[in-house]
Amino acid sequence: MIKRFLAIACALCMTGAVFASCGSATEDTAKSALPVSMTEVPAETKAPEETEAPKITDAPEVTETYEPDDQGYIDELTGLECCKPHAGYKPVTDFEGYDAFLMYASAPEKLWKNMAGQGYPEETRGDGAYGIDADITEDGTYKVSITKESICADDPIIDSSNVGSGVLVDESDGIVFPSTGPAVFCVDITGICDGTTDADGKATKQSDRNKLYDGDNAGTDPLIRGEYTGQEITVTLDSIKADGAEVPFDPDKIVYGNIEPANNRYRIEIYNADGRTGDDPPIDKDKLMFAKSLEVTFTIKGLITEEDESQAEEADEEVYEE
Repeated sequence: MIKRFLAIACALCMTGAVFASCGSATEDTAKSALPVSMTEVPAETKAPEETEAPKITDAPEVTETYEPDDQGYIDELTGLECCKPHAGYKPVTDFEGYDAFLMYASAPEKLWKNMAGQGYPEETRGDGAYGIDADITEDGTYKVSITKESICADDPIIDSSNVGSGVLVDESDGIVFPSTGPAVFCVDITGICDGTTDADGKATKQSDRNKLYDGDNAGTDPLIRGEYTGQEITVTLDSIKADGAEVPFDPDKIVYGNIEPANNRYRIEIYNADGRTGDDPPIDKDKLMFAKSLEVTFTIKGLITEEDESQAEEADEEVYEE
């Protein structure tokens, strides 16, 4: 317990501020709250039945198994079982479509921090990318997450480590300390939006539009102009899981859209201390604790595929010939 508080004190000195646009945590987070059962989800939060098998991005495989009974222990602060990361984890940094990632930072220490996509170029990765992202190539259901493996892995693009500033690890045994609640908890889908309208469909400021530029890799660069305003896209939050247990949420309080028009990301805002969900969050943020993983599953519809574009071109040619 003493080591945990020493580590937290050290992290408070080392960690930088979470992106200003994503808000910062307040000091009144209920750190002493013990986790409650999250195994039952209210009927209204369950995902709608899919007519086709969902397409979900799975976590990369690891090369070594791990038995918690041999190396884990129960954290006194949260009551959660804390473990060492699996060996052999390697992040995936190549994407064919849109790079969707789980944006997260705990309150108040800004731990389990992941603020960039794994496919981002060096100049837009900030302190690094430490999530397990989804490669959005077509309409479907996808999963993004942060795990004790990803959050502790080195960022191979900028050769940086999250340990010490973005996540606390017991130096004596390598066990990862858990998250005690979010300051920021969102899903960002990179490359969707063109910056012309905000999440409410209102025209954005020209100064925000000017921050985007034309390019070919919008899916992995948040500053390249996308193809959609955001209103043509439909995104639905299907589920949240903390350490594999379902987390209840109020679907009517989730905020969707181009919340930050100065970049091209379509956002699912689940909780942001300084955002729209700050005063009336869709989750019980003080009870959202996890030691191994946090994952979000969502469904996206309305994307234009290469096949759609090809059919549209053929239709235009037929009209021209007539």
